[in-house]
This record gives sequence, structure tokens and C-alpha cells, in this order.
Amino acid sequence: MAPVPIVHDLEQDGVEFRFVQGTHKVPPPRGYTEFFGPPPHYSFATDFSVDELERTGLSQDSEQTGDTPEDTLRSLLPVVGVDPVSKEAYAASKQGYQHDMDWLNELLDSEGPFHAVLGFSHGACVAATLLEDNIRRTRANGLPSMFKMGIFLGGVPPYNIREGGLFLADVDGVMFNLPTLHVIGSSDPLIDFALALYNLCDPETARIFDHGRGHQLIWEKNIVHDLCNVLREMIQDVM
Repeated sequence: MAPVPIVHDLEQDGVEFRFVQGTHKVPPPRGYTEFFGPPPHYSFATDFSVDELERTGLSQDSEQTGDTPEDTLRSLLPVVGVDPVSKEAYAASKQGYQHDMDWLNELLDSEGPFHAVLGFSHGACVAATLLEDNIRRTRANGLPSMFKMGIFLGGVPPYNIREGGLFLADVDGVMFNLPTLHVIGSSDPLIDFALALYNLCDPETARIFDHGRGHQLIWEKNIVHDLCNVLREMIQDVM
């Protein structure tokens, strides 16, 4: 498969990417078997399914949307059997996420630091979870974080691996003070997930890029060009 255009574009500038994948075997999302190719397929620990949310007919006009992104998440997650405030409901996910954070932090110790952490959709949730976990760990040891910025495409708030549930701004406040870029789509039925992640970030250092599409990676050259220019500015600022 050809590289995602964002990656291809930035690699021309000498930007290097280190890709990782989860260790949990999973079936591909419904309707995407051909896209992901033959099994096996791997994922990071998961606590909800975007595929399941889309099967419920979720849309921007859904009656399940709330007054705030955080309220929307509280109304949507039980659709797939997840209570975002129930510690018991997250027992299995906590174990899976802790396993993932442990080996990802080992990777950071051996290969880091990195300029940024990047993820799409559930990968953005894992990236945000890793960022929060690494900031907490390094701060406790009086060390700087392994990352200088976060890049989230179709984002999801980080998972609280200590207490269970997702971090939400109306409970946990601002968690990320480093520069962050939030690539969202105004037609994304899951846009409130991305906005809930944005709300956890310092508005003075957080930026939003709206590609106007749905819950997807972007391939249109003009949009990729504009997005990469924003990324170049942010990368230059943290160099």
C-alpha cells in the first residue's frame, strides 16, 4: 500500500516516522476487510468500537448528542456497552491499556525522545493515552516528556489507565500544555470525540485543522498540502 500522503509529503522534508502497531488480534471493522487485507489484524487495547457506533446510525443529527462534547460521549458510549464513569466496566480494557503503555514506554526509553506522537481514530486515543502516561511518568522522575507535541487525526480522549474511563475536560480540566494539532472533519459523525480531546488541551497551544470530510484520512492533494504546511510550522516551533 502506498504511504499516506501526509507521511509521503513530510518525508520529503526529512521527517522520519516510527510506526508501531498493537499486539491484540482483532477482526477488521465491518466493510473494511478488503482495505486491511488478509488476517491477522492487530489493534491496541480497545474499549469501544467505532464500527459499532456507526452501525447504530449515529449522525450529526443524532438525538444522542449533548450540549457539550463531553455530554455527547457520556450518552454515546453506553450504546456499545461502555459506561465511561464505571471502573468495573473497564477492568479488561485497563489491563490491555496498561500492557500497551508498558511496552510503548519501553520503546520510548530505547528509541526516544521523539518530536511528536501521532495517531488516527483509536490510534489517536492510544497516542493521547501514551502522551498522558509518559508526561506523568517523566514528571514524577523530574525528567522532560519524550514528546514535544501531539498530532491527533479524528481524535478520541485518552484512557485513564489508573481509574478507568476516558479523561474528560469538565472533570479533569486541561491536561496537555504542549502544542497539539487536532485534525477534524466537520462531517465526521464522531466529531465530538475529537472535540472532547481538544478540550483537554491548552487553548493557547492547541490548533484545529478542519478538512471538512468524515471520519477518514485525507488524500486530496490540496488539503494534504495545507495540512502539511501547518505541521511544518508546528514542527519548526518545537525544534
